[in-house]
Amino acid sequence: MPAECFFGIFFSLILFIGKEEDGVEKKDFIWKMGGQQGQGVESCGEILGRVLAQEGYSLFSQRLFASRIKGGHTTIALRIATKEIATIGERVDCLVALDQETIDLHGKEIPEGGVIIADDAFRPKWEAHTGRIFLPLPITELAKKYGSMQMKNIAALGMSAGLLGFPEVPFYRFIAERFEKKGAEVIAKNKSIFKEGYDLAIKAMQGVELGKLPTPAKKEQLYLLGNEAAALGAIAAGSRFMASYPITPASEIMEYMIKNIHKIQGTVVQTEDELSSVMMAMGAGYAGVRAFTATAGPGLSLMAESISMAAMAEIPVVIIDVMRAGPSTGMATKVEQSDIRYAIASGHGDAEKIVIAASSIEDCFYITQEAFNLAEEFQTPVILLSDLQFGMCKQSVPVFDPDRIEIKRGKLVRDGLPALDTKQKAYFHRFEDVEDGISPRTVPGVENGMFLSTGLEHNVFGKPAEGQADRVQQMNKRHRKFAGVSKAIRPFNVAHEDTECDLLLVGITSTNGALEEAREALEESGKKVNHLQLRLLSPFPEEELRPYVEGAKKILFVEENMTAQLRELFAIRFSCHDKFLSLLQYDGTPFLTSTILNKAKEVL
Repeated sequence: MPAECFFGIFFSLILFIGKEEDGVEKKDFIWKMGGQQGQGVESCGEILGRVLAQEGYSLFSQRLFASRIKGGHTTIALRIATKEIATIGERVDCLVALDQETIDLHGKEIPEGGVIIADDAFRPKWEAHTGRIFLPLPITELAKKYGSMQMKNIAALGMSAGLLGFPEVPFYRFIAERFEKKGAEVIAKNKSIFKEGYDLAIKAMQGVELGKLPTPAKKEQLYLLGNEAAALGAIAAGSRFMASYPITPASEIMEYMIKNIHKIQGTVVQTEDELSSVMMAMGAGYAGVRAFTATAGPGLSLMAESISMAAMAEIPVVIIDVMRAGPSTGMATKVEQSDIRYAIASGHGDAEKIVIAASSIEDCFYITQEAFNLAEEFQTPVILLSDLQFGMCKQSVPVFDPDRIEIKRGKLVRDGLPALDTKQKAYFHRFEDVEDGISPRTVPGVENGMFLSTGLEHNVFGKPAEGQADRVQQMNKRHRKFAGVSKAIRPFNVAHEDTECDLLLVGITSTNGALEEAREALEESGKKVNHLQLRLLSPFPEEELRPYVEGAKKILFVEENMTAQLRELFAIRFSCHDKFLSLLQYDGTPFLTSTILNKAKEVL
C-alpha cells in the first residue's frame, strides 16, 4: 500500500492535544445521558467525547440501546480521566435524563452528592433518589426557543459541560467545525443554545462543584470504536477487498471500509448473506488479494461449510467475529463472549484454523494486521474474536505506531517456477508435503503455476484423490503447519512475568479493563495477583501458558458466558482442576471491577 494512502486515513483520526496541568481534585468523572432512541442521546455523548479527547483527557464511552430500528430506551456513558482507562466504571457523577425512564433505571447509579439534570418538560419525579442534587432544567423549552427540537442535545451538552467545569471555547470550535456546511446562522444558534445551557447549569448549582479534573498535558491520541480500529488495521495490513453483510455489532467495520476504501483503490461488496460474503472473500484470497469479512455469531454459523473448504484448500481468509449475546438472534445489542467454543470447532471434519482474540480497543488495530499475516503465512482461515463492548464502544488510545506494521506473505511464489510436464500431467506442487507443513503457494496466472483447487481431498497437485496414502499425507501436512503458530504471535498479555502468584486472573477480549483495575486494587491491598489476557485460542498455546498455570495457587476465569468456555480450554489441557475457579456473567452487561474484586477477595 502506498504510504500516503494509509497515512491520509490514519492522520484524519489523530487528535492534537495540549494544555498546562493545574490542581488535582478528582481522578475521573462519569457522565451518562439517557432517553429514547432518536432524541440525540448518542450525538450528545459523541460531541462531548470528541471535544474532551481533543483537550487531552483519557476517555472510555459505552452505548446501550434496544434491539430495534427506532425507539426504545438508550444511554451513552462517558468516563473521563487523566490516565488511560479501559472500562466504563461504576458510579455516575452526572446523569442527564430526557425521560422518566432514565431516572427510574439509572438513578441508583448516582452516589449521594451526584447530580441529575432532567428535562423539566416531562415533569420528572425523583423522590426515590434523595441525597442527590436534582436540577430540572428547560432542555425542551430551549430547543423550542431556538426553533428546532433537534437542538435539545446541544442544550444538554452545554449543561453537562458547565456542570463538569469544562471550558466553553473548545466546544465552540467543535460546533463551528461540525456545522460549517450549514452556514453561519446555524453555527451561531448552536453556540447560543450551548452557552445558555452552560450558564443555566452553573447558576442552578448555586456555587456547589462536583470537583475538577487536572488539565492534561499535551499528547496525541485517537478516539475511536474498536470496530473502527479493526477496519483501520485491515487497511494498514494491505487489505483491498471486503465482502460483508450488515449485522450488529460488526456493521461499523464495513461502514468504515465503505467510507475509506476508495482512497486506496480497494473494493467493498455488501453481499446478500453471510455465506456469500465469506465465499467472495475466499475467492479474493485464492487470487492473491488480502481479503476479509466481518460478522457476529449468527453470521459465523452460516459460514461453517465455507470455513471447512478454506481449511481443505488452504486458502487465506480473515473472518472478524464481534461477539454478542445468543443463541440465535439472542440480544443483538448486548455483550457476550459465548462464541469461543464455536469459533474453534466451526467447520466439519478436522477443519483446523487459527482463532485469535483482541485484548483491547487499541489491540483491535494491531491484531487485525497480525490476522492477515497469519492467514497468509499458514495458508488458513483466521477467525479474529472481538465483542460488542470493544466493537461499539469508543476509547482514547495512543496514536498507532506505523513501525509496528509488518506485511508477511509467507511462501507466496510469483515467478521463477520450473516448467510443467504437461504430458505426465505433473502440475505445480501446490500441496507439496514439506517438513513444516506449509507448501509453496501461488496465484492464478503465474507462469507454470497451474494446479487444481477444490473442497475434495487431493494429492500434491490438487487433483481429487481418495487413496489412503494421499489422505494421510495431506491430513498430516495440514496439521503440522499449526505447530509454529504460537511463535508467530504473542499468545497472551500478562501483567507480570513472575509466574508465582496467589491468584491468576484470566480473561478474554473486553474483560481486560475491569480485570486490570481489579488486579491493581488487589495488589495495593498487599495481595500477589497476576492477570493474563488470552490472545491465541487455537492452536492453544499450552506450553507457553504452563508456567503461569502451574505457578498460580488459584486461577479465576472471568468470562461473559454461562458455560465457562474459556475455562474449558484450560481444563482440557491441564489437570489442576482443583484450583480452577469461574466468575460467569451472561446478562448482557460488561463486568464491573467491583464484581471481580468481590469474587477475588472471596477466593483468596
